[in-house]
Amino acid sequence: MNLSSRGLVGLFLKIISEPRSLASRLWFAGVVLAGAFGLRYGLSLSLRELAPFLFQLPAIIVVTLISGARVGFGAVVALALANAALLPSHAWSNLASGLGAPADGGFGAVAGLFSFTVNALGLWLIGSLIRISVRRLNATHGALLAAVAEQNSVVATLEALLQHAPVGFAFFDRQLRFIRVNETLARMVGIPAGEHVGRSLADMLPQLSGAITPGLEQVRATGAVLADVEVEGATPAAPGVWRHFLVSFFPVRTQGEAIGLVGMIVTEITGRKTAEKALAESEQRYRLLAEALPKMVWTATPDGKGDYYNHRWSEYTGVTPPAGEVSEWHTHLHPEDQAAALDEWKGSLESGKPYSRECRFRAGDGSYRWFLCRAVPVRDDDGRIDRWYGSCTDISEIVAAREALARTNEDLERLASARTMELARANALLKQEMEDRLKAEAQLRQAQKMEAVGQLTGGIAHDFNNLLTVIIGNLEAAERRVPRDDTNKDATDIRRFLDYGRQGALRAATLTQQLLAFSRRQPLDPRPTDINKLITGMSDMLRSALGEKVTVETVLAGGLWCAEIDHNQLENAILNLGVNGRDAMPAGGTLTIETANAYLDEAYCAAHEDLEPGQYVAIFVCDTGSGMAEEVRARAFEPFFTTKGPREGTGLGLSQVYGFVKQSGGHVMIYSAPGEGTTVKLYLPRHPDDVAGEPVGPDADHAPHTGAARVLLVEDDAALRALSTKALRDAGHTVVEAADAASALATLESGAVPDLLLTDLRLGTDAQRMDGRHLADEVRRRLTTVRVLFTAAYAKNAASENGRLDHGVRLLTKPFTQAELVTKVKDVLEAPGHRGTVLLVEDEPFVAMVARQILEDHGFEVTVASHGHAALAHAEASVPDLSRNALVLAVVDVGLPDMNGDEVVRRLGAIAPGLPVIIATGYGTQELEAEFGASPRIALMGKPYDGATLRNGLRKLGFNIESE
Repeated sequence: MNLSSRGLVGLFLKIISEPRSLASRLWFAGVVLAGAFGLRYGLSLSLRELAPFLFQLPAIIVVTLISGARVGFGAVVALALANAALLPSHAWSNLASGLGAPADGGFGAVAGLFSFTVNALGLWLIGSLIRISVRRLNATHGALLAAVAEQNSVVATLEALLQHAPVGFAFFDRQLRFIRVNETLARMVGIPAGEHVGRSLADMLPQLSGAITPGLEQVRATGAVLADVEVEGATPAAPGVWRHFLVSFFPVRTQGEAIGLVGMIVTEITGRKTAEKALAESEQRYRLLAEALPKMVWTATPDGKGDYYNHRWSEYTGVTPPAGEVSEWHTHLHPEDQAAALDEWKGSLESGKPYSRECRFRAGDGSYRWFLCRAVPVRDDDGRIDRWYGSCTDISEIVAAREALARTNEDLERLASARTMELARANALLKQEMEDRLKAEAQLRQAQKMEAVGQLTGGIAHDFNNLLTVIIGNLEAAERRVPRDDTNKDATDIRRFLDYGRQGALRAATLTQQLLAFSRRQPLDPRPTDINKLITGMSDMLRSALGEKVTVETVLAGGLWCAEIDHNQLENAILNLGVNGRDAMPAGGTLTIETANAYLDEAYCAAHEDLEPGQYVAIFVCDTGSGMAEEVRARAFEPFFTTKGPREGTGLGLSQVYGFVKQSGGHVMIYSAPGEGTTVKLYLPRHPDDVAGEPVGPDADHAPHTGAARVLLVEDDAALRALSTKALRDAGHTVVEAADAASALATLESGAVPDLLLTDLRLGTDAQRMDGRHLADEVRRRLTTVRVLFTAAYAKNAASENGRLDHGVRLLTKPFTQAELVTKVKDVLEAPGHRGTVLLVEDEPFVAMVARQILEDHGFEVTVASHGHAALAHAEASVPDLSRNALVLAVVDVGLPDMNGDEVVRRLGAIAPGLPVIIATGYGTQELEAEFGASPRIALMGKPYDGATLRNGLRKLGFNIESE
């Protein structure tokens, strides 16, 4: 019930009982108290004197009722304190001076305040009790309403259940007269529900009364429930139709536990009875059919236990079980078939799949015949297996025929198998041949593509670079002739235009070199290179080039092999890869350069073109950038392919790296995935122990040449020849020109003796003419002291196979400036000549590094051996070689890991009797002096030693070493 519907009182009670937040209750209390306090001081003086607390006491009870006991108590305290604070100051002083003193009415004011406080507390207590009572009353009222609602809901539910139940309900009084019938029962019997009330069962259902009345009387007499009584007969709804019902009786007791009513529940089962009758007839027909079949037929429960076998089982097995029992089919199985047949039967029971298997059953005479056993499940409406139906068919004749056919087929299969194997081998060979052919065709197409690009670039490189050299040289000459006068605007503009032209020519030359690198036709100058040292030296340059956002880390392997590579081109390749990594990390990241020794086996090399198995020095350049998709990675090495925008790149960076590494005899691979960064792996060939160098001759033949020199210039391009001649003559050199090899040799025959042969490697286009390399060999044969400088446009003209220069060959790549030409000629003339190979036998790496650097600075090639046996093996291999890598000196440390150095020196004397040897020892030279001091080919040197000590040892053995 809604309290607000009871008028103002109900509304007030509702306001008191409703729950509120503390903030709202405090707000309400504050408003009421402020209003009461304001009214007190807002009235006239006379009223304030007569009733000072007139409005505050009602405010106390209102706040307590609405905001609660705690807030009301707080209001009492607040008002008491506020009124006390507003008393005149002399009231308290008078009270302190003597209670009851009448001065200025101080005692009366204090007494009034005390009276107010007592009254306020009393009103607060009354309000609190009223509030608690109202809230309890409201809670009780709510509970009562909920109980009534719940009772009404139960009654409504029972009424709905009675009226709409799918079964019939009827209730009888103690005289067994109808007092209530639901609509379901009324429809069953065909009589409206209202007509049943007050009438007996015999009046309404005479054909069913005889079967139902005894049950009603039994329940009325005993009070026991009587369930599932089958009743059959006709009803007024269909008088000529015999129907079946299932009736249950139950008592309805009053509060005194006396039986007041008898209830009846009626369910029609006519359909079920009809189905059961049909099922019984069907089962009878099935049994008759099963007994008539020539097969052995059986049924089983859902768990696989047999419950029926036809007479064919007894006739075949000779076993007739007692009545009510069966002889399971698997008890007659052949022992060899039992395990497999039962396992498969269990699998069918678990999975519900049909069972089918061939097996042997024992007959009554003990023989066995083959049968095909099958069983299928029959499921109920819910999909559960209700029964298994099985049969066993005699297939002995079929099995015998099949075995005979199988024997014939075995013979045929053996023949077919042999033929199939032959065809399979032939097919495998054909398939392998096709795969090899497709692979070869793919490699051929790639090679043709590379060759086409190489021919295109190589075909134009020579003439194009000659033209660029002429253009650059003339632009430089023009720049020198334009006065540097900042006040002359025309001169400034001309110098700027000439500079633009020179920059364009240099960019064209760079583009040509990139194309030559991809097509593996750039001239290379391979040298023994310490990769770790090269990368360490590049670290600062890389950090500067890649910017602050990119962190450069190096992981350098210890004991790294020496690589045979053009270190300048390798630096360019690493820088190219670093720049690509930086571009893939716009927000910054880490670029890691790692080195390692690697061995590529035959299987790996067979899967990659132009790669030989062996030892390689590996460089891994890894970035943490965005990575590449597979289709981008597959095309990354193609020339002009780029994922950058216009004007951001030519697409020749990676192709240049690819061409350089492949031309160097190495291998390069890219590993990348989107979002996982990119790793480029470079495999560079390991440097062999025998290093090529210049021919060995007297020291005097290799002394550096300083000052002006006689230069024999051989160049078939007239413009370039004239420009180079003028540049060299301006530098103070004497130049003799020749347009081809024949003219150059004629000049030599006329008596000219040049200090330097400067020749283009490609002289003319006639294949019959001598090229620059053969010209240099012929000139060296005639003049052993002459120095040689080659010029070349691309690798096909270079001084060795695959464009890799022979060791000691100097090359100036076209196009070049006049300053580069003059500087290169000066370097060749002033460089010390190669003196031969020194065998340095030293197990301490740092000592070996220092000694090697000193020897190389004086024109020696150095082979380092850390063990005595390795040094002797190298000496034995080098003695028969009289070419440019001949062994001319050995520097041997006494303390070696495997043998003493003096033993190494003795064995070297037996291998190469005339070989000069420097013995380095840290134990003193007295004992060595006794054995080796008298030998002119042996010099002793104490450790530690410096460059001066080593040079003194060289001079003692007859080497012409300048003092430093």
